[in-house]
Amino acid sequence: MQRFRFRLQRILEWQQRVYQTEQERFHQCLSRCVELDHAIAQLALRSGAIEHEFASQPRIDASGLQALGEFRKQTLVERRRLRQELAANQRAVSEQRAKLLAEKRRLQILERLRERARADHQVSVDRELEALGLESFLAAKSVR
Repeated sequence: MQRFRFRLQRILEWQQRVYQTEQERFHQCLSRCVELDHAIAQLALRSGAIEHEFASQPRIDASGLQALGEFRKQTLVERRRLRQELAANQRAVSEQRAKLLAEKRRLQILERLRERARADHQVSVDRELEALGLESFLAAKSVR
């Protein structure tokens, strides 16, 4: 009786590494989305705090108004940049999710092949043991 050996084991192991790599990339994309969401929220908080600070001042001079206007422009530019980056990253997440699912399917196919091969091997081992048992029984019977 030979022990079970899956002929595609190296391919299965390689596919597992590919799947893990794609999974790590997916998690990196998700993390980047969370970071960008956080950066957008922080920008909104800072912007709101500065707007509130300016609104609470009793008197604002021309240079203050000019600085506020410049700040608003910079805030809008930064917000737009962050939102564009977030949108691009969300597209990357979708693409990476599709890659991850494709690699998962490939891995599952190989795992099913391995299980089927293992089951076939077990059937042949069981038959071999049954044949050995029958031979042993017949040999013992013919000796008597």
